[in-house]
Amino acid sequence: MNPIPIGWCLAGAGAAALLGAWGGWTVRDWQRDAEVLKGIETATKAANDSAQHMREQADAYEKDRQNDQVQSSVRESRISTIYRDRPVPADCAVPDDAGSVLDDAINAANSRRTGQSGSGLPGSGAPAVPVP
Repeated sequence: MNPIPIGWCLAGAGAAALLGAWGGWTVRDWQRDAEVLKGIETATKAANDSAQHMREQADAYEKDRQNDQVQSSVRESRISTIYRDRPVPADCAVPDDAGSVLDDAINAANSRRTGQSGSGLPGSGAPAVPVP
Protein backbone atom coordinates (compact mmCIF):
# COMPACT_ATOMS: atom_id res chain seq x y z
CA MET A 1 0.00 0.00 0.00
CA ASN A 2 1.03 3.54 -0.70
CA PRO A 3 1.97 5.56 2.42
CA ILE A 4 0.83 8.87 0.74
CA PRO A 5 -2.91 9.18 0.29
CA ILE A 6 -4.14 9.31 -3.31
CA GLY A 7 -5.72 12.74 -2.81
CA TRP A 8 -2.39 14.21 -1.89
CA CYS A 9 -0.74 12.59 -4.89
CA LEU A 10 -3.40 14.00 -7.22
CA ALA A 11 -3.14 17.43 -5.60
CA GLY A 12 0.65 17.36 -5.92
CA ALA A 13 0.42 16.28 -9.57
CA GLY A 14 -2.13 19.03 -10.28
CA ALA A 15 0.05 21.61 -8.52
CA ALA A 16 3.11 20.43 -10.50
CA ALA A 17 1.10 20.66 -13.74
CA LEU A 18 -0.11 24.16 -12.88
CA LEU A 19 3.39 25.22 -11.90
CA GLY A 20 4.77 23.81 -15.16
CA ALA A 21 2.06 25.52 -17.21
CA TRP A 22 2.65 28.82 -15.44
CA GLY A 23 6.42 28.49 -15.98
CA GLY A 24 5.95 27.64 -19.66
CA TRP A 25 3.56 30.56 -20.08
CA THR A 26 6.06 32.90 -18.45
CA VAL A 27 8.96 31.69 -20.60
CA ARG A 28 6.86 32.00 -23.78
CA ASP A 29 5.83 35.52 -22.69
CA TRP A 30 9.49 36.47 -22.28
CA GLN A 31 10.32 35.02 -25.70
CA ARG A 32 7.48 36.93 -27.33
CA ASP A 33 8.59 40.14 -25.59
CA ALA A 34 12.10 39.57 -26.99
CA GLU A 35 10.66 39.04 -30.51
CA VAL A 36 8.60 42.23 -30.27
CA LEU A 37 11.62 44.17 -29.00
CA LYS A 38 13.73 42.83 -31.88
CA GLY A 39 11.01 43.91 -34.34
CA ILE A 40 10.90 47.39 -32.81
CA GLU A 41 14.68 47.66 -33.03
CA THR A 42 14.58 46.60 -36.69
CA ALA A 43 11.83 49.10 -37.48
CA THR A 44 13.68 51.88 -35.67
CA LYS A 45 16.87 51.12 -37.58
CA ALA A 46 14.96 51.12 -40.88
CA ALA A 47 13.29 54.45 -39.99
CA ASN A 48 16.65 55.98 -39.05
CA ASP A 49 18.23 54.74 -42.29
CA SER A 50 15.32 56.15 -44.28
CA ALA A 51 15.54 59.51 -42.49
CA GLN A 52 19.29 59.64 -43.14
CA HIS A 53 18.69 58.91 -46.82
CA MET A 54 16.07 61.68 -46.99
CA ARG A 55 18.46 64.13 -45.32
CA GLU A 56 21.18 63.25 -47.84
CA GLN A 57 18.75 63.70 -50.73
CA ALA A 58 17.53 67.03 -49.31
CA ASP A 59 21.11 68.27 -48.94
CA ALA A 60 21.89 67.25 -52.53
CA TYR A 61 18.72 68.98 -53.74
CA GLU A 62 19.57 72.21 -51.90
CA LYS A 63 23.11 72.16 -53.30
CA ASP A 64 21.81 71.61 -56.84
CA ARG A 65 19.14 74.28 -56.36
CA GLN A 66 21.72 76.85 -55.29
CA ASN A 67 23.94 75.96 -58.25
CA ASP A 68 20.95 76.22 -60.59
CA GLN A 69 20.01 79.63 -59.16
CA VAL A 70 23.52 80.91 -59.80
CA GLN A 71 23.53 79.49 -63.31
CA SER A 72 20.06 80.89 -63.97
CA SER A 73 21.05 84.40 -62.92
CA VAL A 74 24.18 84.20 -65.09
CA ARG A 75 22.10 82.93 -68.01
CA GLU A 76 19.49 85.69 -67.53
CA SER A 77 22.15 88.38 -67.40
CA ARG A 78 23.75 87.02 -70.59
CA ILE A 79 20.38 86.95 -72.38
CA SER A 80 19.61 90.43 -71.11
CA THR A 81 22.98 91.66 -72.33
CA ILE A 82 22.57 90.06 -75.75
CA TYR A 83 19.03 91.31 -76.38
CA ARG A 84 19.23 94.66 -74.57
CA ASP A 85 19.58 96.96 -77.56
CA ARG A 86 17.78 94.93 -80.22
CA PRO A 87 14.70 96.61 -81.63
CA VAL A 88 11.46 94.67 -81.91
CA PRO A 89 10.46 94.20 -85.56
CA ALA A 90 7.17 95.84 -86.52
CA ASP A 91 5.56 92.52 -87.45
CA CYS A 92 6.26 91.15 -83.93
CA ALA A 93 4.96 94.15 -82.01
CA VAL A 94 1.60 93.94 -80.27
CA PRO A 95 -1.09 95.90 -82.16
CA ASP A 96 -2.37 98.96 -80.33
CA ASP A 97 -5.93 97.61 -80.11
CA ALA A 98 -4.73 94.31 -78.64
CA GLY A 99 -2.48 96.15 -76.21
CA SER A 100 -5.40 98.21 -74.94
CA VAL A 101 -7.52 95.06 -74.50
CA LEU A 102 -4.71 93.42 -72.52
CA ASP A 103 -4.28 96.54 -70.40
CA ASP A 104 -8.04 96.68 -69.74
CA ALA A 105 -8.03 92.99 -68.73
CA ILE A 106 -5.11 93.54 -66.36
CA ASN A 107 -6.81 96.56 -64.79
CA ALA A 108 -10.10 94.64 -64.42
CA ALA A 109 -8.32 91.69 -62.77
CA ASN A 110 -6.47 93.98 -60.39
CA SER A 111 -9.64 95.85 -59.46
CA ARG A 112 -11.52 92.58 -58.85
CA ARG A 113 -8.69 91.46 -56.61
CA THR A 114 -8.99 94.60 -54.52
CA GLY A 115 -12.79 94.32 -54.41
CA GLN A 116 -13.63 97.15 -56.78
CA SER A 117 -15.79 96.68 -59.84
CA GLY A 118 -13.81 96.56 -63.04
CA SER A 119 -15.47 96.61 -66.42
CA GLY A 120 -12.69 96.80 -68.94
CA LEU A 121 -13.16 93.43 -70.58
CA PRO A 122 -14.59 93.01 -74.07
CA GLY A 123 -18.30 92.34 -73.98
CA SER A 124 -18.84 94.71 -71.11
CA GLY A 125 -19.20 97.88 -73.14
CA ALA A 126 -15.79 97.96 -74.82
CA PRO A 127 -15.75 97.54 -78.62
CA ALA A 128 -14.60 94.18 -79.98
CA VAL A 129 -11.14 94.03 -81.51
CA PRO A 130 -11.06 92.75 -85.10
CA VAL A 131 -8.71 89.82 -85.71
CA PRO A 132 -6.44 90.40 -88.76
